[in-house]
Parts: sequence; C-alpha cells; structure tokens
Amino acid sequence: MTIESILYGFIWGFLLCFTFGPAFFAIVQTSIDVGYKKGILIIFGVIAADIILMFFAIFGTNLLPNINHFQEIISIAGALLLLGMGLYSLFGKKKQLVYPESLIGNLLYYFSKGVFLNFLNPANFLMVVSTCAYVRGVLKFSINETICFFTASLFATLLAETILAFYASKIKKATNEKIINKINKIAGFAFILIALKLLWKQFL
Repeated sequence: MTIESILYGFIWGFLLCFTFGPAFFAIVQTSIDVGYKKGILIIFGVIAADIILMFFAIFGTNLLPNINHFQEIISIAGALLLLGMGLYSLFGKKKQLVYPESLIGNLLYYFSKGVFLNFLNPANFLMVVSTCAYVRGVLKFSINETICFFTASLFATLLAETILAFYASKIKKATNEKIINKINKIAGFAFILIALKLLWKQFL
C-alpha cells in the first residue's frame, strides 16, 4: 500500500505542475529572461509553500490562525500580487528587475517570489485539502501513507518544474528578442486573467 501511495503521489505531483497556474508561468518567464538557475530558486519557494500547505492539510486546518476574513484577505492579496506581475510583464521594461544585486538578495527575491505565488493562491490550498480528503476518505490511506503520497508528489513537482525551467531557458538561445517579449506578454495576460478570476470569485 505504501508503494501505491508513493506511485499515486508521484503521478499527482507531476501532473499538477502542468495546470498552468501562476507559478508555471513565473518559472517559464524567469527561466527565459534570466536563466534556469533563477527559475529553480522560484521552484524551491513553490516547494516550501507546498510543504506548509500539505502540513496543514494533513494535520488539520485548526492549526491555522483564527483571523476574521482570513480567506478573503489571502484571495485579495494573491490577486493583487498576480495583477501587479501581469502589468509589469506587459508594460514594464524589457530587462528583468533584480533587486538587490547580490547572491543572497537574488536568492531571497526569487525564493520568496515562489513562496508568495503558491501560498497566496487559494486554489492551491483547496487542491491540497481536497486531495488529502480523497486519499484519506476514498483510498483509505493511513496517516503514514498520506505523508508518503505528498512527499512523492513534492519530488515529482521538483523534477517536473526543474525540467520545465531548464528547457524554457533554452528557448532564449533559439529565439530573438521580439519572440521573448511576446512570451512575456502571454505570461502577463495569464497573470492578469488568474488575478481577475480570483477577484471575481471573491466578490461575485
């Protein structure tokens, strides 16, 4: 049963990378603009946020802080972040803004970008919670098997997104600046559409 939970988790984690959420477009865009190593830093941030979300999904959402309108605050903050990224991708300067210009600064900038992109998207938490409920309630996984499931999914996500970042960075060598700008605009439109979707669900 443990092998089954690992197999299911790996497949789930791999496929989840290609749901075209904000993290997907951010990894592709960053890898094309400034190289796959920066994209991998975003991936580490995404994985860190996933670990936090999975922890609360497995051990109970009652551990979350009891803040009034917590869901609404997260939804609006996530939407505003994505909206800002989208507008910057569409209308910002061609050169990627990197601040501050240092090894530690770059690490924190891209890592935190991955964390916020993942954590401030309520759809990610709902996906993890619903999946946890399914594997516990339908597949009858034990707590240890559930941990194995999500651990395998993390490794699959890391693998899939690393491959994505690596090959996205190769696109820059095979394209000109005009095509890269078009890719950035596509990513910008995607960020804006996801942000508007979050705001639509929140207020309507």
